[in-house]
Amino acid sequence: MELTPCNHPVQGILRPPSDKSITHRAILFSALARGTVRVAHPLVAEDTLSSRRLVESLGVSVNAGPDEWILTSPGPTGWQSDRAVIDCGNSGTTMRLGMGLLALSASGRTLIGDASLSQRPMERVARPLRQMGIDVETTQGHAPVMVHNRGPYHGLSYSMPMASAQVKSALILAALGARTPSEIIEPYPTRDHTERMLKQMGARIMITADHHIMVEPLDDWQALSLVPFQVPGDPSSGAFWAALAALIPGSSLTLKEISLSPRRIGFFRLLQQMGSRIDIDMVSDREDIGHLTVTHQPLHAVTVTAEQVPDMIDEIPLVALMATQALGDTVISGAEELRVKETDRIQATVINLKQLGAHIEEKEDGMVIHGPTPLHGGSVRSFGDHRMAMMLAVAAAIASSPVILDDVSSVAISYPTFFEQYQHWQQGYAFHD
Repeated sequence: MELTPCNHPVQGILRPPSDKSITHRAILFSALARGTVRVAHPLVAEDTLSSRRLVESLGVSVNAGPDEWILTSPGPTGWQSDRAVIDCGNSGTTMRLGMGLLALSASGRTLIGDASLSQRPMERVARPLRQMGIDVETTQGHAPVMVHNRGPYHGLSYSMPMASAQVKSALILAALGARTPSEIIEPYPTRDHTERMLKQMGARIMITADHHIMVEPLDDWQALSLVPFQVPGDPSSGAFWAALAALIPGSSLTLKEISLSPRRIGFFRLLQQMGSRIDIDMVSDREDIGHLTVTHQPLHAVTVTAEQVPDMIDEIPLVALMATQALGDTVISGAEELRVKETDRIQATVINLKQLGAHIEEKEDGMVIHGPTPLHGGSVRSFGDHRMAMMLAVAAAIASSPVILDDVSSVAISYPTFFEQYQHWQQGYAFHD
């Protein structure tokens, strides 16, 4: 796809696609209790459809309407056992949380994925699950992954070597079915949708100030109740438009009804630190939903530390792009988790931004970006990564000549309408909710 430069200010009000992380969890957690639940505004994309396939294989029925899904589950004691192989597509969330979910089942199942997912590390979940007494087999550390609960297992006390919400969530799910309590310790706080949503359903989960998560096992699955979920807009998807608004003079864009969970808006806090104006209008304190407005201001360099990375893990490539236009040297460190995403996002970001003229250095755990540097056109690669493709579309808008992007099909994973809206904006239209 040829992407042409565009300096139209980004203006108006936009509700980004619904939150991918929350949609995944609303679908997967529906299998945990017997009954029917309504999920309003789910994200319908390739990734979340993978989670739908997983719960349907357990016997959950899904009635999908235009903007809500009604899910009816037999509960864990009624899960079907006739589907031994479940395809997780490209979704790491489906596979890793699925490993924790399937640990609750007495039937062995195998999780498979596409070529990209089959390269991502799964021992980080498998190893602690084995410590609990659950039978888990990986394929040289990767998918296919077989999970089989062959009998009662115990809880664990586990210090996670990496800050990963997916690993943490898988262990919490498995801990619900253990015979004894579990303690999971994070090096840094990560997004906490799993803890919040399971507590709403009745799970006994306590979080201490020093990142210890205590999980009490369930004596009876009837202790959990299905509760309706309303999925807000995804701040990670809105971040691409926020970046454009922050980069193009005269821009002011409001992202409507997005998740303002403190663990999800690290990118916006960093934008503010770089000089952008950020205004927040909280609509619901209980659910951390509100509107966020980004207004263009000159940018300056910042330092991103390991402790900050989990709160902007999906947006680090965007941070690097923003830094190419900021005054001074931006240093990003403690971001080695990006090397095991859909692609090695540190390497892919450095290769692509260098191709467009950026002064950027690759480090083992991050990047150093020297700015400001005008970007020019060139040929770039998405590496099959949806967030890389959208970051490069933002870069193309501020380049001095056209950018050729090799493949945009990956955006269907999280934001199927991105390029449709991108072209709408390039034609000079403001966004109107």
